[in-house]
Amino acid sequence: MILTNESFLESGTVSEETMPAQNPEQQVEKMFEYGYRKSNYGPDELVTDAHGNPISVVDAMMKPEDAAKMETSTPHLCYYSPRIPGNTGSAIRLCAVTGSVLHLVEPLGFNLRDTKLRRAGLDYHDMAHVVLHPNFESLVESMPNSRIIAFTAHATKLYTEIEYKPTDILLFGPEPGNIPDPVDIMFGPHVAEQVRLPMRPSLRSLNLTNTASIALYEAWRQLGFEGGE
Repeated sequence: MILTNESFLESGTVSEETMPAQNPEQQVEKMFEYGYRKSNYGPDELVTDAHGNPISVVDAMMKPEDAAKMETSTPHLCYYSPRIPGNTGSAIRLCAVTGSVLHLVEPLGFNLRDTKLRRAGLDYHDMAHVVLHPNFESLVESMPNSRIIAFTAHATKLYTEIEYKPTDILLFGPEPGNIPDPVDIMFGPHVAEQVRLPMRPSLRSLNLTNTASIALYEAWRQLGFEGGE
């Protein structure tokens, strides 16, 4: 749903006299303050970006076959069965600013219209390329020429020991919890390398998207930050 004059009136959040201008950018500014949705706007409302497009990861989804054809300056990023919407929202923002493609493999631990996901992604949803796969086989089949590099605390090789390519897929498993890393995914025959980030001993892990950010920027650094400024 794109916000229109009628939807603003029906929601009861504004009167006809205080109805916002038709400029989509002004509508967005009225609905958000410091990057957070104001409390008088319902969680199910979708806002528009400065171009009039809906800010929704669902509406901005890319088809797997289109993602495979994209020429990127950074590797692709893949979250297998992510559970925390804020992490995925932050990953959307990360991919928007680096030019990466974000692949999400089901099952997901949240609804893609989750308010926390949209909030963490701010207004970057329409600027990022996001692909939803029903299973891991869909990712492998859609990107047959890509090297999959799995990031896991059980690896022995450091993430800096890899020479990254824009066609690589940086694979991350579910956020730490009661379910262990899926061995068949993180160490399966489709994975070319398993790498880890160094940490102090006895500590469990970094935040998922913090880890992905470190990895993606290392890859982008190696590739000369092409496309950045």
